[in-house]
Amino acid sequence: MGLFSKNKKIRSTYEAETLRKAFDEDYETYNRVGSSEDLKRYNELDAYVNSPVFKDRRKKIEQLSYKDSEYYTAEKKYKKLLKFSKLKSYYIIRESQELKGYLKIRESSAYAEFAKLHVIVNAAGFDKKLRPEEYLAYRKLLKDPRIKASLRFEKNRKYRDYTEMSQSQVPQEFEQLSAYIKSDDFKKNREYLLNKKRYLTTDDYKLLCEFKDLKKRPDIVKYFSLCADPNFRNMCKWELVVHDDFNQGKLDAHRWITRYYAGERFLDDTYAVGQDVQLFTADNIVFTNTSAVLKFKKESIIGKYWDNTLGITEKSFDYTSGLLSSAIDFRQCYGKFEAKIKLSRSAVKQCFWMRGDTDMPHIQIMENGPEGVKMGTICGSGHKCTSTIQPLKDMKLANDYYIFTLEWTREKLVWKINDMVVKEIRENIPDIPMYVIFSLGANEAPADRSLPATMEIDWVRFYKMKN
Repeated sequence: MGLFSKNKKIRSTYEAETLRKAFDEDYETYNRVGSSEDLKRYNELDAYVNSPVFKDRRKKIEQLSYKDSEYYTAEKKYKKLLKFSKLKSYYIIRESQELKGYLKIRESSAYAEFAKLHVIVNAAGFDKKLRPEEYLAYRKLLKDPRIKASLRFEKNRKYRDYTEMSQSQVPQEFEQLSAYIKSDDFKKNREYLLNKKRYLTTDDYKLLCEFKDLKKRPDIVKYFSLCADPNFRNMCKWELVVHDDFNQGKLDAHRWITRYYAGERFLDDTYAVGQDVQLFTADNIVFTNTSAVLKFKKESIIGKYWDNTLGITEKSFDYTSGLLSSAIDFRQCYGKFEAKIKLSRSAVKQCFWMRGDTDMPHIQIMENGPEGVKMGTICGSGHKCTSTIQPLKDMKLANDYYIFTLEWTREKLVWKINDMVVKEIRENIPDIPMYVIFSLGANEAPADRSLPATMEIDWVRFYKMKN
């Protein structure tokens, strides 16, 4: 399925690389925040403050009423006892000098004698004529100033209240209530229950504030926006397994070979196949400070050629060129494969492609030649080949760098230029490991004026899908 149309504009390589740099920064933030204690704390708080338990606790706290509390009941009872006249009398008498004097008189022998005679004289059947001595002694004691004072004190209403309260639990209950109401614990709880904004003083509210602060924090906001971004998630699913920036001024011989795989493995030499007019040689790989350059030039050379009938033979070539292959070091089934390549208008084809040990299937990631840029795949079904290579006729690319990408999964193949989709297919998906090849070649002799031709590769990146 071709997705590119003449109404669609490919973003510039600068824009693509700027977006990639932004992704790298976002990815750093995503990983840093994702593994941070702050996010762990945020998730803990999120689970708590949005739980039924938290909401129920808040509701109960906000519905609390002082009048419905044990503290209000205790205070109300305390205030009632404060107004209780008998209890007031009890405390007045208990601390009075009169009570101290009265108790001293009651400890005297005179009061003891009076108390005894008082019982006798006031007993039923007592006859003062028959027992005059006791009666006269009793009358004499009644005139004693100390006895008279004590009798007068006993008739005092406050003393009677004191006596009654002393025989009850009321003073003890009052004193317990008084100590309770004057305690710091009571004052704290009373103040809490009377405070209409009591929820703001709770530990739960502190946790809610902590949660809200974390939720507004820019890096955490960024983290969750990235989690919700499908484009970001799509880029995160790839794990880099191979990269080469070609900035060492020489080829990494462990990673790349400069001829066809069969020549490397079986011949220890380069060879040509099919309609190749060139022979690939290592001399045609040169370097700038930041890139690898494949060169196609006019050069007479005798080299090996694979003939379907005769096998390996020798023939004369008028051209040599450059090829890079990952066949020895890297092969992979499915993944993301991309390179930043500088295009040039020439009769010589610049190719970025993949293949396995057999010619079919193979995937053409990008081909740039006289007809312009083509992107697509060639798949083999038995002995039948189906070509789905698609020229991007409506797209004119400048002689400049572009990032060419293939995303290969079980379900589909997607081709991109500067991270914008230009082609997608969902049928005939290869399912064998393949290696990557960069080649510069032609199937017929190019005009001399177009030579030497070059294919400049700034970098390559190969990824696999994360588990």
